[in-house]
Amino acid sequence: MFREFGIPARIEKVTDIDRLAELRTEHSGSNNCYVSVYAFRDEKGSKTDYNSAVVSTIWFDFDENKDVSRCLKDVRKLYNRFCVPRNIIPRIFYTGGRGFQLNIDFPEPLEIPNGMKRESIRDYLLYLKKEYVLSTLDVQCINNSVSCMRRMSNTPYLDKKTKEPTGRYCIQLEIEEMLEYDMNEIISLSMYPRVRIFEYPGEHNIQASKEFLFFICDKIEVPYTPTNSIPYLLTQIHKAGKFDNGYDENIGTVNYLPVRECIYKLIEESIKHGHCGHSENTAIAAELVSAGWKDTNIGFVFQSIFNEEGGDKYGWYNDDGTAGYQIKNIREKAINRYSRDRLVQLKICKNKYCGCGG
Repeated sequence: MFREFGIPARIEKVTDIDRLAELRTEHSGSNNCYVSVYAFRDEKGSKTDYNSAVVSTIWFDFDENKDVSRCLKDVRKLYNRFCVPRNIIPRIFYTGGRGFQLNIDFPEPLEIPNGMKRESIRDYLLYLKKEYVLSTLDVQCINNSVSCMRRMSNTPYLDKKTKEPTGRYCIQLEIEEMLEYDMNEIISLSMYPRVRIFEYPGEHNIQASKEFLFFICDKIEVPYTPTNSIPYLLTQIHKAGKFDNGYDENIGTVNYLPVRECIYKLIEESIKHGHCGHSENTAIAAELVSAGWKDTNIGFVFQSIFNEEGGDKYGWYNDDGTAGYQIKNIREKAINRYSRDRLVQLKICKNKYCGCGG
């Protein structure tokens, strides 16, 4: 999995935070620093497959050339009218120039079909722009959808014409600061980078995930009720049959659960090292079964990890590429995917902000 770094032209695909920090240090002060809003799982040749975006947030970019205070008014409007009634906690940034950025983060990535990510995010933002009369919400960024780049926090803002620093930084704001400070006070805050730690609020935003999925269901005419769970809504979206989702339609009606970020990381690390322990193998297999993956695809994951002949030694895949008895046993016994506590115990989940749930 990787993100794109840009100045603002995209110059590198970055797979870890340390490298991203190096690039920010290298270019800060001489270039404006940007990073892709979304992380991506796949490439097409040397190019990013934007349909593989990990949809863990919805990003809003507010821009106004003449009066940036109009952007602040729109941010407050979106917060008060959309976020507050739904108990949604956003992250808010002043770019240091002519606008604001706002993220509404989800508790965990939403595994919606690849073929509908770009269109769904774009249409949802256009809907919110119209519904709440957000005149400064940037339409160009909306149309870019999953391929959007955002200005990196705590990097200096450079004048786009002169390439000279303006003396201001892109900074994150507390909600109270956004509501109570006027533009002059916010600009004063932006004269220095902010080293304080801000809470990541994604785990609180269950209703944000639901609102987005409700919108998708309306769009593709899938019936639902406000009390439906997120796994149920995702299942119904995939079962709509309008997208190539790779799910196995022959195993009955299942409320598919999205594959959690920490499991994706475990798979990537295991493939990289060519090894994975039995408990970790079980965690991967149970997760993928719960997500509705076909046995052959799960078998391929393990074949990619060990990259050698299968046989009875492992039981996770056979030499002909089919799934081994371990996977079939998990499916037949309906073994649940591991709980978050179990993932933490096994040190699979190492990030308290993973949002891997129960």
